Amino acid sequence: MRCFFVVFILLLSGCSGLPTVMRDSSYSNIHLSTVKADISAYKNTPVRWGGKVIDVINKKDSSQVQVLYYPISRYGRPLTDRKTEGRFAMTSPQFLDPVIFKEGTEITVTGVLAGEIKRQIGEKDLTLPILTIDNVHVWPDYQQYDDGYYPRHYYYPYYRYDPFYDHFYYNRYYW
Repeated sequence: MRCFFVVFILLLSGCSGLPTVMRDSSYSNIHLSTVKADISAYKNTPVRWGGKVIDVINKKDSSQVQVLYYPISRYGRPLTDRKTEGRFAMTSPQFLDPVIFKEGTEITVTGVLAGEIKRQIGEKDLTLPILTIDNVHVWPDYQQYDDGYYPRHYYYPYYRYDPFYDHFYYNRYYW
C-alpha cells in the first residue's frame, strides 16, 4: 500500500504547474505594480511574469516586445480575466518572430529586471520595466468545443423519456 501511495504522489508531481523551463524557484512572482513603484530597487531581480503581447520591434541585433501584464496562475498561464496592472517590456538578443508573438498572444516569461525604458504611447510618455529574457512560453489558444450534441442535462438514454423534451431545442440546427 505504501508503494502505491508513493507512485501516486510521483505521478501527481509530474502534472504540476509551470512549464519545465520555468520551474526554477529563484524567479519570483512580484507584481508589476510593486516593481513600478520603484524600478531601481528591483534591478537585477529574477522575475516570472505573464501577459498578452502588444507589440514586437525587431532591431538589427535584438528584439523588443511590449506586454500587457496579467498575474499568472499556479500553472503559469496569465489570468486574463483579472485586472491588468499595466505594461512591461522585454528584450532578447535573438530574433522574435512577429508571427509567433503576434498581438494578443498569451505568454509567460522568466527573466532578469534590467531597468526601465521610456516609451511614448499616443501623446503619453510611459516608463516601463524591461526584462532581459531567459525563457518564454507561448500559450496555445483555448479551443472552443461545440457542446450542442448533448443539450442541457439530458443524456442518453434518459432524454427520450422526458415529458418536457424540447423538440425545438434539438432541431434548431436543422432549420
